[in-house]
Amino acid sequence: MESSLNCKTIFNTDVVRRLEHVIRIHFDKDTGTPYWLDRQKELGIDVIKSVRSPEDLSVLGPMDEQALTVRPIEDFIPGVYLGRTDYILAETAGTLGRPKFAIHRRDEFNSAFVMPFVKAAERVGFPSSCRWLFVGPTGPHVIGRAARCCAEVFDAGDVFTVDFDPRWAKKLSAGSFAARRYLEHIEDQTLRILAVQNIAVLFSTPPVLSSLAEKMDKGKRTTIKGIHLGGMCADSDFMDKMEQSFPNAVILSGYGNTLFGMMPQLNYGKRTGFDYFPYGHRLIVRVVPAEGSDEALNLNSCVEYGQRGRLVIHRLDEMQFIANMVERDTAIRIEPRSDAEKDDFLLDGIRDPQPIVDETTKPEIGLY
Repeated sequence: MESSLNCKTIFNTDVVRRLEHVIRIHFDKDTGTPYWLDRQKELGIDVIKSVRSPEDLSVLGPMDEQALTVRPIEDFIPGVYLGRTDYILAETAGTLGRPKFAIHRRDEFNSAFVMPFVKAAERVGFPSSCRWLFVGPTGPHVIGRAARCCAEVFDAGDVFTVDFDPRWAKKLSAGSFAARRYLEHIEDQTLRILAVQNIAVLFSTPPVLSSLAEKMDKGKRTTIKGIHLGGMCADSDFMDKMEQSFPNAVILSGYGNTLFGMMPQLNYGKRTGFDYFPYGHRLIVRVVPAEGSDEALNLNSCVEYGQRGRLVIHRLDEMQFIANMVERDTAIRIEPRSDAEKDDFLLDGIRDPQPIVDETTKPEIGLY
């Protein structure tokens, strides 16, 4: 795989200013963030002086994922913000181990989960002023809260919900009686709501939607005007099935997680898959050569456009800063879309993200 050891991305001044601002907040010696001040001391560097652009974040090394599971959330909040109450707490699904803790100030939550969907949905004519049904985890995961907020922006009011626990679902062996019964339990509730309520938008994961498509009658399927995918990857076979099963629906996928937020689909091709892009200046996605362990990855490099590599993400928020988080997925690096700049999709995107499955990394794939 070809790569450039000094693969420079052209970041506009707004991204650089945001980074500098966030670094000053989290590394202030008096009111900074306990975790990051500890990390600075461990590295023996002055981060405010050393990190002047996104390329410099490699000096911090890979994010310690374990710290996000065992340290109290206060260790990731700048002291200057400890007295605030306008925030949302959440946890990840724990696909590769213990769940990680996340905090989002409400305005940053909006930028992370709501506005990316809204801007992408407006581009494709996603339906408004109609009833939503969300089938997925409502807590402690963040996706259920995002569903409600997105629906409100589209004048849908509150959403109907069917809750499921992805942590429990992941404990059930694929294809087992227990796994099938749990899915049936989710479907029974969903079909009951669909039989009574005038649902026009479905928001769920690909496995749930695929199974529902087989159980909903044709008349009900034709009333669905919008489908939002989340939680898991989807392939071309799934999309073919969705387009045939829900012929009147606008289908929009999202990629992300509780820690970072959501990157929406701006394009889909049967041969290329989904193209996802970060919204605004708060999220920077790098695709680095995938050779070696997580600790051995060259964080100061990136693959060429059109090449596949390992995903590394930076979250530039005032409330919680995360740098060099090595994700469990690989993806293809793609250039920013000039036609999306007006909607604040400004930076590199990713194509066809796929989870790594090998002897050392075995994510449990189920309902979520």
